[in-house]
Amino acid sequence: MYVKWLLLVGALAGGAPGPRACGPPPAAGAPRQEPSFPRRRTPVAQLPPEGQAEILRLETLLQQAYAAFTASPTTAVFPYWRADAVEQAAHQAAAVVPTWDQAAYQQETAFYTAEEARRQQARRPAAPKP
Repeated sequence: MYVKWLLLVGALAGGAPGPRACGPPPAAGAPRQEPSFPRRRTPVAQLPPEGQAEILRLETLLQQAYAAFTASPTTAVFPYWRADAVEQAAHQAAAVVPTWDQAAYQQETAFYTAEEARRQQARRPAAPKP
């Protein structure tokens, strides 16, 4: 049952739009810079039979981070529990399919980690001025 759910989520994740910028809106007339990072979502038919569940789990967790990223410019994107789950899924996928290229996943993870740190900094209250 879990694998079927992962297959469905993985298939649905493949058609998601690219990333959008976060943070405050730009000033009128100012160009908006889009963050750039790879989002690799593999069609289920192209996944190797061995390791399919592990790769889909990794892609699903990253899709959840992307959904949090696009939902709001202030909410948590990559809390510690999601970062740990992504790391564990990446290790499991690498153990089962060591030849599977994870560079895009690693770059996407690095982006979410940096974005989470930026958002945490923005959520902290400013220190009172003496």
